[in-house]
Amino acid sequence: MFVIAILVLLPHSSAAGIGPSHYVHVENHLSDPRAKLLVHCKSADDDLGVHYIAVNNEFQWHFHSAFMKMTLFWCHLKPSNQNGRHVDFDAYRNSLAQIRREYRYHSYWIVKDDGVYSKMKNDRNQWVEWLQFPWQ
Repeated sequence: MFVIAILVLLPHSSAAGIGPSHYVHVENHLSDPRAKLLVHCKSADDDLGVHYIAVNNEFQWHFHSAFMKMTLFWCHLKPSNQNGRHVDFDAYRNSLAQIRREYRYHSYWIVKDDGVYSKMKNDRNQWVEWLQFPWQ
């Protein structure tokens, strides 16, 4: 009964979840040094607000997975040099973290002129990137 009472009283915010911290990085690597990247990310519980990221900078946040609850953060990205093109995507999802076993605590998203790349280390400990979401 005591355990049930604790579970009911746990906050629902992902920032107050139980378990290790998870980090999400969105890096602006657009070729135009003047280009700003609009980043707006949120979950069902947390709206991280709108941020404008300069080239060679990043927006990052961390959170704890909510206990016995699916954690999902999605982002809207819009570069100032892409004539209104944008992308909406899931930046963090529990199942995606499980696929990236060794990097499940960090998700890296690299924004370039042709879209959003995922970045992680391969089995030789080298960073690799691949286009995950082209601009829409």
